[in-house]
Amino acid sequence: MLKWLEITPDYRCNNRCLGCYSARDDGPAMTGPEVLRAMYDARRQGASSLWLGGGEPTLRRDLFAIVKAAREIGFDRVKLQTNGMLLSYPDFLKRCIDAGVTEVNFAIKGACAETHDRLTQTPGCFELLLRAIEAVRKHGLPMEGDVLVYKSSMNELPDVVRLFSERGLERFNLWLLSASLAPELTAEVPKLSEVVPFILRAMDATNVPVTSLHTPPCTIPATHHACLFQPAELGLLVVNPGGESFLLEESPMEGGSFLERCGQCSWRPRCSGIRAEYLALHGDLEFQPQ
Repeated sequence: MLKWLEITPDYRCNNRCLGCYSARDDGPAMTGPEVLRAMYDARRQGASSLWLGGGEPTLRRDLFAIVKAAREIGFDRVKLQTNGMLLSYPDFLKRCIDAGVTEVNFAIKGACAETHDRLTQTPGCFELLLRAIEAVRKHGLPMEGDVLVYKSSMNELPDVVRLFSERGLERFNLWLLSASLAPELTAEVPKLSEVVPFILRAMDATNVPVTSLHTPPCTIPATHHACLFQPAELGLLVVNPGGESFLLEESPMEGGSFLERCGQCSWRPRCSGIRAEYLALHGDLEFQPQ
């Protein structure tokens, strides 16, 4: 059953994050009528929650109109996935809320300005993020953190969870960096065996839920399986510019590759598999049936 519609209206962004292959000013874009059509189609299929991503959705001049239309046609939840820079401005944030934004996911790269600004390649971005979080918190909107995990920043995961949960974030979603379209960054893609200890420490840092995407069950100790993510359970349809659409579980970014020995694993029916590009980079020794 379809629950969520995720729309990427375009790929423009005011960050230039390392490893992000989508942020570009000259890429394809959806028109306002195309966005509206996608929302109507998803509502007819049962979706009641809208996720606006990008690029950076706050750069859309028609953002407020999109949000307002979404609420008018029956979306109960409108999530804004953002770097937070523009939300640090009170008038802009108020217009988002007045239009109907119900929750915010903040893109987080590190626990300090040095790390965050280095990976976003945007000086001052961390300070604006903190200002935005405080402002959204005062308005009472639910907040989550989307943390892209690099090898050079994975040791900060426990500190990220502690710092931002203290500032009001209610959940953290850890995304493993992909270098499939940025081969110069393969050194920044951590092995799961390297990053899992920091994921476990992040989970133990607070009582706030931590979800780890792109991590097959066989790589996580049974004591911490609460972090496992099943894409199909989200019921999410992705719609990108150019008419591309797919269910989240069909994306190669969520896994899709299985080894012959995976057939012996008790988790196989609920496993999304391994990214093909990860296997090509790090091999398959980490993946053993349970």
